[in-house]
Amino acid sequence: MINGIKQRILSVAIAAALGVSASMALAQTATSPPPADPITQVAVTVEQTASTAPTHAAQKMAVEFTKLVGTEEDALKLVTGLRNGTPVTLGSTTEPTTITPTASTGYGNVFITLALAQATLTKAGITEPTTEQLNAALMGGTVTTADGKATTLTGVLTMRASGMGWGQIAKQLELNLGRVVSSIKSGNDRLAKALKAEQARERVMVKAANKTEDKSKTGDARNERAAKADKSSRPEKAERPEKAERPDKPERPDKPERPERPERPEKPERPGKG
Repeated sequence: MINGIKQRILSVAIAAALGVSASMALAQTATSPPPADPITQVAVTVEQTASTAPTHAAQKMAVEFTKLVGTEEDALKLVTGLRNGTPVTLGSTTEPTTITPTASTGYGNVFITLALAQATLTKAGITEPTTEQLNAALMGGTVTTADGKATTLTGVLTMRASGMGWGQIAKQLELNLGRVVSSIKSGNDRLAKALKAEQARERVMVKAANKTEDKSKTGDARNERAAKADKSSRPEKAERPEKAERPDKPERPDKPERPERPERPEKPERPGKG
């Protein structure tokens, strides 16, 4: 309260030196919004990082929280569910755990949610939580700490749904604000590096694909030109002359008739033997 009064007096003094009326200076001071808490500020930074490659943001964020969730596949499901505000079922098919977000949100808030849940469980001595323990850190529930004590957690998502800011939630969880912010900034740096590498890989793939396509088009054009040149240089095939008609075969003259053979005279009778 005292600091607020001092700030207003200082604002009035500066305004008077600049020739601004005291009432205007007081009005501007009274309506100035309070500065965002450090966690909210870093959430904006994470959102900006994710916006550079939104199609890969969920996948790379899942890698960041694989140890918290258990598997990269489940981590991706959880990141996507928190982003879209849809229920997520994690764990085995025999003992599944369903986490139900209250609303959709940006990637920056998804990152902060998981980072605070992870910090809460780590504070309780749980570094590789079960799906039930993760659900308790997000939605509320009881967990058993490393020293065997049962601890009831309100849940990051539950507190956020009640209207609490990130700074208030961190304070409620009795987390070291500086350590939490530093951890989130480091995570954001890793996320930015991973997204940048993914974008570079995509550019290389697109460039290679375009090069292959251009090469194929160039080859087709070259082959087409060669075919045209070959066709133009080849002499036209001479037409085959029409086959001359075969002259009619002369008719064979009729064979002359053979003259009739004269009859043989009768042989005279031999006189009888005497």
